[in-house]
Amino acid sequence: MERYYRIGEVARLLGEQPHTLRHWERSFRQPRPRRGPMGERLYSEADIAVLRRIQHLLRVERYTLPQALRIVAEQPIELTGRSHSPFPREVLLTLHATLALFLRLLQRGAVGG
Repeated sequence: MERYYRIGEVARLLGEQPHTLRHWERSFRQPRPRRGPMGERLYSEADIAVLRRIQHLLRVERYTLPQALRIVAEQPIELTGRSHSPFPREVLLTLHATLALFLRLLQRGAVGG
């Protein structure tokens, strides 16, 4: 059974304010969280991954909102399961190569040290 998170939990997890998440939902038209019996937003893991991608574009890549909207329009965030990533393939390949390099360096240090 999939777990759902309330907006306050997601905001704390991402280090954002709830009003920011609501603003992103309106601007990007995603994610579209479920609603609980009292109308509260309930976010799935896939919804949180979408918010992480938006956060990455705005906070890490430092795109403006219009630029990030254009990027998302050109590269839609399509998450159908947990195995999909909210990040472009190129970013993941670069991260993988960097981590592999760090691992080799750590192994050399441990063996040679």
